[in-house]
Formats: sequence, structure tokens, C-alpha cells
Amino acid sequence: MKPTIRRIQHKVGVAADGIVGPRTLSAISRALGIADTPTTPLWPTQAEVRRGTSRFGRPGNEEMLTAITPPYPLLYEGRPVSSIRVHCAIATHVQQALREVQAHYGSEAIHRLGLDLYGGCYNYRPTSAGGALSMHAWGIALDFSPDANAYSYKAPRATLSIPECEAWWQIWESHGAVSLGRERDYDWMHLQFARLS
Repeated sequence: MKPTIRRIQHKVGVAADGIVGPRTLSAISRALGIADTPTTPLWPTQAEVRRGTSRFGRPGNEEMLTAITPPYPLLYEGRPVSSIRVHCAIATHVQQALREVQAHYGSEAIHRLGLDLYGGCYNYRPTSAGGALSMHAWGIALDFSPDANAYSYKAPRATLSIPECEAWWQIWESHGAVSLGRERDYDWMHLQFARLS
């Protein structure tokens, strides 16, 4: 992580972990005398992200990625995952959302629903439909249970569309994440920290 972020965190009196999360943003707001109202985060739009005018910067900038340890075991293509790399601006939100999922569902339901099947985050590539870069190219999109929620699957075939997964989506949405499945009824595996418009 860039040492600049850690220096700023030290200056505003929060743990210098290099993650630009809610505590860091609140501390910066207080230091600047800006009102800090706890609400669901309002992330940039996809268009702003792709223009490079958002807090996420340019695509493929691995210096802005940080590794987090998931609070419950995740599997990637059948192998255990010890950490996942995400953009530092969403790291605290991803970590907290996964903790809330663990608290709500418990191990048995997480496994039964496939919420432990991780499909990846950072990947410098275009969208599945081609053309524009995917939000994965910034490390701000995550995929879960990819085999049962393929790009073309619609509700109710996509397993993440079933009523029992409503809390899963509410947890992610409380952190400002967007589900392509819930918004457009495709790519139910995918959630991203960028608004569609």
C-alpha cells in the first residue's frame, strides 16, 4: 500500500493500515471540519470509474489493492483461499459485509447456499460482453458461486436469486454494493462497488 495513505491515517489519528475505509474517511472529514453523516456509501458510477475521475483511479493499478482475510473459509475452484485482493477503498466494506454474512447465515447455510464459493475480484479484463473494461479491472467487483450463477442465468435458475439469499444482497447493498442480478437479472454472481448510472 502507498505510504502516503498510512501517513494521512497517522496524521488524522486512525490505525495506519493503508485501507481507506469508513474510519479513515470519517477522521479526514473531522479534520477538515466536514459533516460526517453515517449512511450507505455512495460509490461512483461505472462511467466515472471508466473515465478515471473517481476515487478508484486508473484500472490495473495494483498499488491500490490490498489483501484481506475472509472471516469464513472461501474456496476458489475448489481450493481454500487465504486472502482476497480488493481496492483499498472497499476493503473495510468487503471485510465487514462478509462478517455480517457469517453472523446472519452461519457455516452450514453459507456452504449450502454457495456463499463460500469465491469467483475472484481483481482481474484486468473487459466485461463478459466485451468492449469496456470490467469493474474487476479496478478491484471493485467480486464474484460468488459462479457455476450456479453464470452470466446468462436468470431468476430463479440463478441460485443467488432465491428468497433465502435476500439477506445476502441486503448486507452487500448496505455497504453500497450493486448486484447486476437484482438490477438487470443477469450475472447474479457479480457484485460491484460502482453504481450502474
